Amino acid sequence: MSISEQHTLTQAQQKAATEAAYRARRKARKHELVELHKAVVAAENAKKPKTPFLIAFRSRRLRRDGIVETLPQEFARILKACEELITNKKRFPALYAWGGDGVNNIQCRTNIARVLACILVNTDLIGGRIGEPTEAGIKTISWDQVQEDYALRFGEYIAPKSFAKALKYLRRAGYLHCERINVNVNEEEGAVRSAPAYKQLTERFFSDLKVVRYPNIVELILATRQRQESKGLRFKWLSFRDIAKKVQEIYNGKKLDGYAEATASIFQAFSPTPAFTPH
Repeated sequence: MSISEQHTLTQAQQKAATEAAYRARRKARKHELVELHKAVVAAENAKKPKTPFLIAFRSRRLRRDGIVETLPQEFARILKACEELITNKKRFPALYAWGGDGVNNIQCRTNIARVLACILVNTDLIGGRIGEPTEAGIKTISWDQVQEDYALRFGEYIAPKSFAKALKYLRRAGYLHCERINVNVNEEEGAVRSAPAYKQLTERFFSDLKVVRYPNIVELILATRQRQESKGLRFKWLSFRDIAKKVQEIYNGKKLDGYAEATASIFQAFSPTPAFTPH
């Protein structure tokens, strides 16, 4: 959209147009990752035609750079537990008890199982925090990022509504808790921006998952944590203050970019008058 067109739109129309363009970019990105999944799987199958290569509920992860990495051993059993939900509607008792009629539908259970698998590979299995561990602490991640992981893991695009429906079932079962992060970045303008929410899998979920309470699996999880901590990673949430600071920095940067674009528009609208030289 050109600057002249932006000036003719109302603020609400500009916001709607911006959000529509943003959604389109996110959707296109996920389709790119679906194609990446297909290309990687095809390449692996070409190496070993007799052994079909799968990611899905296997203890692997396809990274965004196209590299397949093996997850820690405990994930083989954990992801298998997710897959069991597809054929066993009672695999997760609270989900069966509180999920409603939808849990009786195998397509609904497949959707939940897949989303759950994508969440778990981004989860601190000791504390239940869903995010990315760093040296500063666990960074929150967006649901959009988990949807991208879905494309990489299953080679399919999941519609945001289908993803949201799976989350609804997890919340209804008492398995998932989220706390929004809203930051007032400009009191005068009343501007509020958000960061990816704090997301947590509950004790109730892990009790129903069961496998993370088996002594041999607990041993593996603790060994993985020890290796990660030896690399300097911390497994406490980043504080609200740290997250808010980053949101403020992004807002300030975008606001200054807006000023720069407005200034540049003067030059874009300028048409120099051709200079005639006497013969």
